[in-house]
Amino acid sequence: MKGFKSESDDGGQGRISRGVQVSGEVLFADALYVEGKVIGKLTSESGSLLIEQTGDVQADIDVGVCVIRGKVRGNVTCKSRVEVYKTGRVEGDIDSPVLLVEEGALLSGAINMSKGAAEKQPAKTPDDHTDAEQLRKSKGAA
Repeated sequence: MKGFKSESDDGGQGRISRGVQVSGEVLFADALYVEGKVIGKLTSESGSLLIEQTGDVQADIDVGVCVIRGKVRGNVTCKSRVEVYKTGRVEGDIDSPVLLVEEGALLSGAINMSKGAAEKQPAKTPDDHTDAEQLRKSKGAA
């Protein structure tokens, strides 16, 4: 059995242990290990989320790095990367510049891997669609 670290040794890591259920919005800074169940939303500006094999997350996730070895039902948005291992199960959309998927993992949802899609690219307007349509027509006519 692992011993508990003192608060000064902690390094900003949190843990939702097996047998624990948390409902609501969870905000964290450095790292969060989920072995239990989370329902709601998980958010961190640049932190790492590790969902262990026993972890069951029914939440939207918005973090820096997300490592999935358990179950996720919700959308996953990461600024750096998402890793889904063979025991991982994801039902929801994934938005991340880097996606690593181990053979045997199950994914069900849309994947968006453009760099900073949510932050750097402006939303498409009807004018953008019209310009793209005109470009397509001009290339076809040439």
